[in-house]
Amino acid sequence: MAEARGPRPASPIDAIEIAAKTAAWVCFIAIFALVFTGHVDTPLAIAVIVIWVSRVTLYQIKETRARWDEKDAEERELRREQQHANRERELRRQIQRLQRPER
Repeated sequence: MAEARGPRPASPIDAIEIAAKTAAWVCFIAIFALVFTGHVDTPLAIAVIVIWVSRVTLYQIKETRARWDEKDAEERELRREQQHANRERELRRQIQRLQRPER
């Protein structure tokens, strides 16, 4: 049975992801501007480094979310197993009560 999941609440990792994507796109555009204007020097190197750092950051965010999703799946499975065990225990109690002779 699939659980309904709404949109995730905003978290610090979301803000970091947005900042990294924004920085990468701004630097990507800046690289084109610098190359077309002939300013191939320090600002271009900085833009390339910022893009590289942004990509590494986005990769780490992806790995972190994958770990969190895996952990959430494990916790859901444990809750489901616990609910199943509780239900079985409750059914056994009900059966025992029904099998007791009336006094």
